[in-house]
Amino acid sequence: MSNKKVLSALVRNHPGVLQRVSGLFYRRGYNIETISACATENPKFTRMTIVVITNDELEMSQIIRQLSKIQDIRRIAVMDSDKAIFSESMMVKFECPPECRTEFLNLTFRNHMNVLYIGDSTATVTMTGSPDDLDAVLDKFAAYRIVEMNRSGLSAMEASDRPFAEMDDAEFIN
Repeated sequence: MSNKKVLSALVRNHPGVLQRVSGLFYRRGYNIETISACATENPKFTRMTIVVITNDELEMSQIIRQLSKIQDIRRIAVMDSDKAIFSESMMVKFECPPECRTEFLNLTFRNHMNVLYIGDSTATVTMTGSPDDLDAVLDKFAAYRIVEMNRSGLSAMEASDRPFAEMDDAEFIN
């Protein structure tokens, strides 16, 4: 992730917040590789993980300053790869004729994948792991043509006992 920076943002769970965040990136010409959002343990808040492509530390600090101005954003952190856990999930539909099933299923088992569906000529599997792990597993399946694929986008969480956000307004950016 040399030119990729991972931002984690705690935002109010309101309609339009994702649009305001993505709109800021669009207006400023910043490149988003992935963005994912989901409710947190507190239904009042959503956590966004944004993967930004930039080599420029000045641009990165500008992105954080601009995001901090959005009223619904409560906290932003740049996730350091030494202090964070990264995960992504993917579903892949492979071409898998009946004569290849045993070999295919053995490969999925060895790579800790879950089989979701087996059709007449395809098999759909899912896996969760780091983006590098997912890419490595896809390489192992090179003999099988990918019919369809969906990746979730990156999720990140600080690797510590400390929660990302204490729900105390004094702790937040805004």
